[in-house]
Amino acid sequence: MTPPSPGTVLRPTARGIVVFVLALLCWIVADLTRVLPARYLAAGLLLALLIGAIGIGLASIGLRARRQVIDDAVPVGSVARIQLELLDASPLTTLPLARGAVREHLPEALGGQGDLPLSRRMPHVLRVRRRGGHRLGPYSLIVRDVFGLFHLRRTVDDGLHLTGLPVVAELAPASERATGITRNGPLGATAVPGVGEIGPIARPYAAGDDIRRIHWRASARTGQLMTREDEPTAGHSAVIVLDTTRRGEASDEVEDRLVSHAATVLESLGLNGWDVRILDAGGEEITRSGRRRGIPGPSPLGSEADAVEQRASLLALAGVDFDDEEAATGIGVDHAAGHTALAIALGLDHGEPFAGLELDRFAGRAAHRTAIALRPVLEDEGPGRPRRARRIDPAGSGDFSHAHRESFGHTDETHAAQFAAAREAAGPTRTRLGSWTLVRGTTADTLDELLTAADAEEVS
Repeated sequence: MTPPSPGTVLRPTARGIVVFVLALLCWIVADLTRVLPARYLAAGLLLALLIGAIGIGLASIGLRARRQVIDDAVPVGSVARIQLELLDASPLTTLPLARGAVREHLPEALGGQGDLPLSRRMPHVLRVRRRGGHRLGPYSLIVRDVFGLFHLRRTVDDGLHLTGLPVVAELAPASERATGITRNGPLGATAVPGVGEIGPIARPYAAGDDIRRIHWRASARTGQLMTREDEPTAGHSAVIVLDTTRRGEASDEVEDRLVSHAATVLESLGLNGWDVRILDAGGEEITRSGRRRGIPGPSPLGSEADAVEQRASLLALAGVDFDDEEAATGIGVDHAAGHTALAIALGLDHGEPFAGLELDRFAGRAAHRTAIALRPVLEDEGPGRPRRARRIDPAGSGDFSHAHRESFGHTDETHAAQFAAAREAAGPTRTRLGSWTLVRGTTADTLDELLTAADAEEVS
């Protein structure tokens, strides 16, 4: 449903048109037949129109509102607080001149179009259903007189936006050990040679390497520039690769889950002292995060710096698009260097996970390499018929705790049942993809289930 254009529209309603036509007919009949009751009826109908016009005119005085986004970025599935209030003391809020409502023309990612009873202050909350930036869209102040004869609509487009952040979960210790995130896991293993490396003392040149450390003999033998590496021990640097290649039909369910898994791994790596980079399919850096600086003590500066860095990373991940062309994938300018000790890849499972993507070029000398491919569980919902505006109940006295009482229970229960059925039908499976451990699952599987399933098969 297309939202109305900004501006003010005053028009009679269908009831108002019928009343006017009846008043006109009664007046004509009274003139022709000299029947006084018909004239009295016409006068009464015209009086009702006059009262309605006066009421709608007075109600339009001071009818200006302002909307503010209290929480401009929240995780998907959470609610964001919105404040909407009238700027001036409108007579409509104190005198029974007319009935009013505020209609917010929201996108489907924020619940769709909804109504608020018009009052002086209208705090409410909106549930964010999808990752990424969402434009709130315009809102309309709708007023009708007490008889429902005239309709006034004043539409305002304030250009506000709301961002849905990826959901960050907490990895279980078993999952961290299986992936090599914890220090006592596979991190201490000897680093394996990266693609194109010659023995333990040479690796492909990466942007930023000191030119004085170029291994000229190895470069001449391989035909590409090589760099000396005197101590090829594993570092404490990790890379997360998001396969952002456009593969078949786009699935918001899978894309959001992949990005949330990447955010979860990024947080876990930071807490365990890793320096992490997240790259897209073309090798371009999406975001990077250093080891956590928060140290228990009287100073909160380390924790505040961590929070700022985490928010910046989540905002960067919220804007990730899965639209890279297959021809553009491969090694990028800012790819993993030889000191990378851990690599994790996340992508969509369309039958051939990570097809056309040279994962080894991102892994450098990583000793532990895990690739996770997901397929969707929920069926894509078609556009369907436009829904009627739902009711958004306001909160009182600026309290947001009871605002927006629309029930999402039915939808959540339906999705939970589909996820449970998918988990019972088949669990995650583990295979090999070159030097990588490939875990294939669905969006119904949690990240812990995916990683521990791979760990269980490795043990068996």
